[in-house]
Amino acid sequence: MSILERDEVVSKLQAWQNQAMDSEGIWQWALQAVETRSTVDDVIKAVMEMLCALPQDLWIEEDAEVMIDALQNPMDQSDLSVNLLWNYPDIVDMRGRRRALEDHPLYGPYCVD
Repeated sequence: MSILERDEVVSKLQAWQNQAMDSEGIWQWALQAVETRSTVDDVIKAVMEMLCALPQDLWIEEDAEVMIDALQNPMDQSDLSVNLLWNYPDIVDMRGRRRALEDHPLYGPYCVD
């Protein structure tokens, strides 16, 4: 089993952010990566958990910036980065996001109020 590194995750997030990869693409990549790759990095684990729940939790391209920031923090600040990721959903306007994404083929089924 190969190791999943921060640089690779950041690269995928940047591709998603720049729309070189769509939401379904990064979601499918994340699902496959957690099945076939390993890591001991708690920040990578937290980001991958978010990406694996992408359609249900309504994560979109703009959320990639927060994930990238967390991954670019020094390793000795992993607790701070994980805390940032866990608390991030509290500041997102999910009601507005559900309304905006209700007709999207990937997110729509999860946009029930």
